[in-house]
Amino acid sequence: MMMTLLTFAILGVSVLLVICGLRTLAQDTYQTIALATERARKAGALIPRASFATLWLMIFALSYM
Repeated sequence: MMMTLLTFAILGVSVLLVICGLRTLAQDTYQTIALATERARKAGALIPRASFATLWLMIFALSYM
């Protein structure tokens, strides 16, 4: 019984820490994607890189179906 309570307490604290960090994670992800898109646009490689990323997203999506 004590192990179950300890496990749920650790799980609850972990979930709380993840939820508290979601905003920062979303902001960092947005900044990284915006910077990468800007660099690709300046280099003239936006369409090939977007196509490659879309290809991998489709591969992963179809592997779960």
